[in-house]
Amino acid sequence: MPRIVLIAGFESFNADLYRQAAEQAVAGWPQAAGLELEIQVFSDRDLAAQPEAVEAALVGADVFFASLMFDYDQVLWLRDRVLHIPIRLVFESALELMAMTQLGKFVIGDQPKGMPKPIQFILSKFGSGKEEDKLAGYLSFLKVGPKLLKYLPGQKVQDLRNWLVIYGYWNAGGPENVAVMFWYITQTYFSNKIAVGTNHRPSALLPPLPPPIETPNLGLLHPDFDGYFETPRAYLEWWKARQELWENRGSERENGSGTVVGILLYRKHVITKQPYIPQLIRRFEAAGLVPLPIFINGVEGHVAVRDWMTSAHEQAQRALGNVEIKSLSKDAVQVDAIVSTIGFPLVGGPAGSMEAGRQVAVATTILQAKNVPYLVAAPLLIQDVHSWTRKGIGGLQSVVLYSLPELDGAIDTIPLGGLVGEDIYLIPERIERLIGRVKSWVALRRKQASKRKLAIVLYGFPPGYGATGTAALLNVPKSLIALLQALQAQGYDVGELPEDGEALIRQVQAANDENAWAMAIATHPQDTIPDAVNVRQLERWLGYLQTSRIEKQWKSLTGTGIKTYDDDFHVGGVQLGNIWIGVQPPLGISGDPMRLMFERDLTPHPQYAAYYQWLQHGFGADAVVHFGMHGTVEWLPGSPLGNTGYSWSDILLGNLPNLYIYAANNPSESILAKRRGYGVLISHNVPPYGRAGLYKELVTVRELIGEYREDSEENALLVEGICQKIVTMGLEADCPFQDAKILGIEFTPENVKLFSQKAIAAYFSQLYEYLQLLENRLFSSGLHVLGQPPDPEQMRAYLSAYLQNNPLEPLKNDPPGSDLPDWAIAAILAGASLDEIMQQRLLRLLEANPGVIPRLDLSFRPSVEAAMPICQELAGLLRQNTDELTNLLRGLNGEYIPPAPGGDLLRDGAGVLPTGRNIHALDPYRMPSPGADARGRAIANASSPSTSPTKVPTLKLLP
Repeated sequence: MPRIVLIAGFESFNADLYRQAAEQAVAGWPQAAGLELEIQVFSDRDLAAQPEAVEAALVGADVFFASLMFDYDQVLWLRDRVLHIPIRLVFESALELMAMTQLGKFVIGDQPKGMPKPIQFILSKFGSGKEEDKLAGYLSFLKVGPKLLKYLPGQKVQDLRNWLVIYGYWNAGGPENVAVMFWYITQTYFSNKIAVGTNHRPSALLPPLPPPIETPNLGLLHPDFDGYFETPRAYLEWWKARQELWENRGSERENGSGTVVGILLYRKHVITKQPYIPQLIRRFEAAGLVPLPIFINGVEGHVAVRDWMTSAHEQAQRALGNVEIKSLSKDAVQVDAIVSTIGFPLVGGPAGSMEAGRQVAVATTILQAKNVPYLVAAPLLIQDVHSWTRKGIGGLQSVVLYSLPELDGAIDTIPLGGLVGEDIYLIPERIERLIGRVKSWVALRRKQASKRKLAIVLYGFPPGYGATGTAALLNVPKSLIALLQALQAQGYDVGELPEDGEALIRQVQAANDENAWAMAIATHPQDTIPDAVNVRQLERWLGYLQTSRIEKQWKSLTGTGIKTYDDDFHVGGVQLGNIWIGVQPPLGISGDPMRLMFERDLTPHPQYAAYYQWLQHGFGADAVVHFGMHGTVEWLPGSPLGNTGYSWSDILLGNLPNLYIYAANNPSESILAKRRGYGVLISHNVPPYGRAGLYKELVTVRELIGEYREDSEENALLVEGICQKIVTMGLEADCPFQDAKILGIEFTPENVKLFSQKAIAAYFSQLYEYLQLLENRLFSSGLHVLGQPPDPEQMRAYLSAYLQNNPLEPLKNDPPGSDLPDWAIAAILAGASLDEIMQQRLLRLLEANPGVIPRLDLSFRPSVEAAMPICQELAGLLRQNTDELTNLLRGLNGEYIPPAPGGDLLRDGAGVLPTGRNIHALDPYRMPSPGADARGRAIANASSPSTSPTKVPTLKLLP
């Protein structure tokens, strides 16, 4: 009796569907064939909950079937337990598991050589010919491939044909198709196991199997329509016909409705009739939006966006002759925003496609052409609602929902629900948050710049220490004026600008002064209190539940003493036309300003809540700009990852589009602003690099050591004085004397006498090298001005530091101090040729040593030659600092901001430039780096008890 064991991975919500299919398979066709068939169905959760049962089922199994298995531990566990199974069918899973696929003579193996050449030829005729479309073309091939392969000779080809047939049934989905898939496997490969008895029928006489019940690979659906739409235009025409108010769409758009939102859905979820899909569509309609629900297999997301969705921006560009996407369908319709409920990258989906860099580049090109907000909002398919709401989203689920879409520039990621048992449930309140944020981003685009209201939030931490208007690595006063001037040039109402940024900061400081505000209250009538929110108003804005939470934690809404006077909360700021500039409230309490950052169950204090509620409801901001690194709203209590309705960053930011200016070199903290604070991160460059140098006392120590090293015997009297200075300045902690440390002896001038002159000399040499390293250590010098490209001196500093940290090949083995000199870098930037730079060097050597023939340095010319393209490329990227302001304005216009990895120029290379892009913290495709991978293998081999090199398994996060 053949036994089939099926394990559903990411799709544990389909486990019941597979059980239904198993029941149909066992009770249907096999009975007519006189066949006894056993099918056991598990989900990936069973691998943890009941591993003994799964292992027992695998023992003696004839067929192993798995899909969407990515968890590293589960993959390893299964790989060791399925090797004995003769037929192994693994679809869309980790490569290490897919490599075990075997069906007759068709084997993928660890080093697949690809399909037979005749099949490759046939496959090449499907799809557009573009690399990113190969997987989509492959899915099209699945439908006709088995018919074509039927006529090709060879058992391996026929086994491949059978594999395609099996995959076709599985991909078609639904219990009926999966049941037939089981029958096909059994009939084709286990006819010899048909029970011998009165009902036995030879396989040749078995009834023919029904073909798959087909569903388009791409299509559109609506809960009120029986069937599927083949084009978006056909769908929209049907949708328009059933909407009585559609003819008034023009006026509706002015009011914020009539917005067309492209929604990407999983085809398998459509086929299996997951109830969350009609719920989502109806919620969008109820909110006055026009949903454009397009389902895809998972790998055609970019095809749906590229070919079926267009925008007003793209159409305007095409009218000017700028055709970025040649494959745009004549049936494409205009959308105002795009929401992916898939997770994963836009190109390749869960299956992956091309090398990682190409995936991101293609996705960015497509989304830039559309130039509309691209949001990700999906139910959790790996994690249940209970664990999310109590512990936050974690593990592989966070990679799928956050890390991968962020590579494409996705914003405002919102988990819509998750698993409850084996069912997908949506949380209505999360859908409303998604809809609210979509509407707000679209409204930015539609509203005239002159009417837009913007709130700019500055920082003042720690409070009371003159830190108002500061941010790490950013010159806030000059950057703020630069932004206001740029807004003014774009048509924003910015009122009358002050003379300079410092004057504006002083105005903001005065408006934020709590004592001055309290005095103003005493002299103003109650109904004209400046910059205040009354406690009753706060209760109306927040609602009873959230108000009660705050009151419970702080005992009183008005008794905290934090920027509160009687029943009023201070929200002081400066308004310039339609631009309001204020200081973010202190996070904690007097004497403990960081309190809220470390107590998860607390709430923000009442005045903090009043501040952000006033921005939305009092001032009526269309967007907020958090000015620099970094604020505190994203650190407020709530879910660590995956905002819920109880997360205070979500409650206080609400539906406000959040543009967040952030230093490019700090992706680890910026990710909190992106994920918990819905921040579209506009990265800014760090200031130019300078060398640390040594202060006077350290210079003295180095000089004394240098003098001692000239003749250690003659200068032995210097030892005690040197050691005394080492102790005084604490240098022994940074550069310890290992001989004394090993013996447990304290380093003192007296104890040093216990060691030999040779040991002392060696330590002094070590300390001398440490001081040299310290002197040449690089640090950010000064503050960056937003949107300002570096001047010539700053440019030289950037390039000199980069070349020092990334030495050119000719200089790698040279002694310290052989860096390319600044004058050579300046000459390169000035456009000098290689010969001209060599002439300059010769003249400099002659001037420095008159009458002396210069030493021939063979490495200098190739060093300059190697540096020229590097310097020119980096200089071009650094001059694009202007993108920082340009893209901030584009973000405030509701446009798509291209993504970029965060990082430091010296540490991470030119890929972090130009700044002004929407940075993400983690690029899973770059982990581990080649260097880290090599070190890991070396460590594994060194630590292995085996004498033979250890084979380190390589497991990508996604295939």
